[in-house]
Amino acid sequence: MPIRTSLRAGTLSIPLLAIMLGQGASAQSVEDFYKGKTVRVVVSTGPASTYYTYAQLAADFLGPHIPGKPTLILQSMPGAGGVRAANHLANVAPQDGTVLGAVHETLAGEQVLKPEGIQFDMAKMKWIGVLSMITSTLTVTSNAPATTVEGAKSKEVIVASTGRGSITHQLPTLLNAVYGTKFKIVGGYQAMGEMTLAMERGEAHGRAGSLVGWTQTRAKEVEDGKFVHMLQINLRKDPSIPNVQLLLDLARNDRERQMLEFMSSSALMGRSLIGPPGMPDDRVAALRAAFQAMLKDPAFIEAAKKRNHDIIPASGEEAAAAAAKTVSLPKEVAAELTKIFDQ
Repeated sequence: MPIRTSLRAGTLSIPLLAIMLGQGASAQSVEDFYKGKTVRVVVSTGPASTYYTYAQLAADFLGPHIPGKPTLILQSMPGAGGVRAANHLANVAPQDGTVLGAVHETLAGEQVLKPEGIQFDMAKMKWIGVLSMITSTLTVTSNAPATTVEGAKSKEVIVASTGRGSITHQLPTLLNAVYGTKFKIVGGYQAMGEMTLAMERGEAHGRAGSLVGWTQTRAKEVEDGKFVHMLQINLRKDPSIPNVQLLLDLARNDRERQMLEFMSSSALMGRSLIGPPGMPDDRVAALRAAFQAMLKDPAFIEAAKKRNHDIIPASGEEAAAAAAKTVSLPKEVAAELTKIFDQ
């Protein structure tokens, strides 16, 4: 016999009520739902990366702040620069909040410029919070022909690169195309450490890459002035380098600002925790509140220090806004960037 629904005065049938409530609210309280549960955090890299170690830090301390106090465990799912894990989160994983993700911060940009194989929309992911923004820098040796963008317009500066898809190629290429700098890009390097050694050997004058790479391996040399940060790439200045110029500061018009914001937005998405697009709103709100409480937890703060993990947080709302703005880049600007990066 078919199930019938009815609407009577003052009452709603259960099926109709469920439709009206939709995904915005769940039948159980958040505490009842998470009590006794294990939450799986899918990480888009192997255990050796900071994506994994930051996710482990969250897994170790977030649970007690979530109503119901679930246990969090990690699952490594590397592949395709983070696309595999994000595709899984959006299309395969349960959408109820029992599976979260820690994925590459570059995926919103990849969605715009290289959509092949992408089966997700980063603007629809449920951003829980950012453990640490990942500021990048363009850094040169103190004896480079130029240590400022203005100087690089008249003097050739050799920068090392790992390849066209990375910031080590894209940033100097963009500066050359838009601002007339004379960065000479030398590819073929395998990792950031190798490029830093090339700078020390005199093979290259500089490289782009994460600020963390400098603070964790060459902090003394930077402090002593052996290496100079020419630019920082973020939507707001990193508190550890307040006097270094933002890439965004170079914008002279709206078109340039759109391009530079696109280049900079991934920094704010940093080492983050996200939920799948179908996750109920009340659980998203509870996880965001728990994330903020974790950031203030003395045990979490102490563990981050011991693990040498900088904590420069951003809220889930901030990260969601950055993702939404990134994926809404006008098609003509995206086409221009693609053409520039392919040079």
